[in-house]
Amino acid sequence: MITDQHLTPLELESGLYQVKILLVDDRAENLVSLESLLSKEDEHITYLFANSGEEALKIALQEELALILLDVQMPGMNGYEVARYLRDISKTRDIPIIFVTAINEQDAHVIEGFEAGAVDFLFKPLHPFITKAKVSTFVKFYLQKKELEKVNKLTLEINQELEERVKERTKELTRVNKDLDNFVYTASHDLKAPINNIEGLMKALHETLQEKNLELSDVTPILNMIDDSVCRFKSTLLDLTEVAKVQYEEATEEDIVHFKEILDDVKLNIKDLIKSYEATIVDDFAQAPEMLFSKKNLRSIIYNLVSNSIKYSSPDRKPEIKIITTPTEGGVLLTVQDNGLGLKKEDQAKVFGMFKRLHSHVDGTGVGLAIVKRIVENCDGHIEFESELGKGSIFRIYLK
Repeated sequence: MITDQHLTPLELESGLYQVKILLVDDRAENLVSLESLLSKEDEHITYLFANSGEEALKIALQEELALILLDVQMPGMNGYEVARYLRDISKTRDIPIIFVTAINEQDAHVIEGFEAGAVDFLFKPLHPFITKAKVSTFVKFYLQKKELEKVNKLTLEINQELEERVKERTKELTRVNKDLDNFVYTASHDLKAPINNIEGLMKALHETLQEKNLELSDVTPILNMIDDSVCRFKSTLLDLTEVAKVQYEEATEEDIVHFKEILDDVKLNIKDLIKSYEATIVDDFAQAPEMLFSKKNLRSIIYNLVSNSIKYSSPDRKPEIKIITTPTEGGVLLTVQDNGLGLKKEDQAKVFGMFKRLHSHVDGTGVGLAIVKRIVENCDGHIEFESELGKGSIFRIYLK
């Protein structure tokens, strides 16, 4: 029997959601009495009735329920059997069940109830305050769950929207980048013709002056400066072409490359530079002698780093370059260390910039390291730079 007492009302914020509670009892008067006790506290809750276990299962499959208050002793299918069926169905297994029973509060009955799937018990005669408090708690859990589902859904929608924006932005940036690279490539290609014409005209002018036995001493310095400017222009165009090719050229074929072979080829190519600076190059490829990589790209990386290390050597000492490879997870770490000029801390971030020349006394266009960085990043690797003014620099290239 349900008795009334003066109790604090349930503070449920259920107005935003439809909250349904299923009351199951084979006696109609018990259902009416229980609804009367609970419905005073929150008008937003709907109470559904079931007079048997079979009817309870049918309603549970049709409705979204926040809670089931289930009588244990019913004819036919009892409360424990109903709970077990509900636990076996994916749609209903998460609905909390409170057993309502007149059976004595014995351990055996309680254990059987929890094994069947109950989350709590109410023992008859029902205590109004305890009954309302337990129902209130589970309704709050339900509302928190619904709010969490709402937040998760909103978060998912926002994430999907952000992903779409990122995709669109990436697509736009890729297009702009390709357009820019295409412009650089086209411009460098189109400018080759007039430069070649100027070079040809300079050669013709030089030959004409010689044929006519004119005095060349007055114009030779000027001709030399023009020749030098043309050579610099051609070098810059060649570097621009290389940068653009690295960016949007299709992936080059990979093969097993040997670091020693690549370095020997580079040393042969720059033998005059090595000789003029009396440079020493020491290598140690014992830990990682080879890897799967593009031969052309690896040669470009080693060529630029080694030649730069020699060109930017200190006038106080002969250049010494150490090249070491070590295995890493998923690739190889290539380390190139020199004893050159080094850089101030504030200049180190500029070293990979296009046309950045931080030492003006050395010939060059300032794109070599930009090319290296692009090659490495296009292959999903990354490059680190460390330098100390007056002592030298270290490049760490993580190749994959």
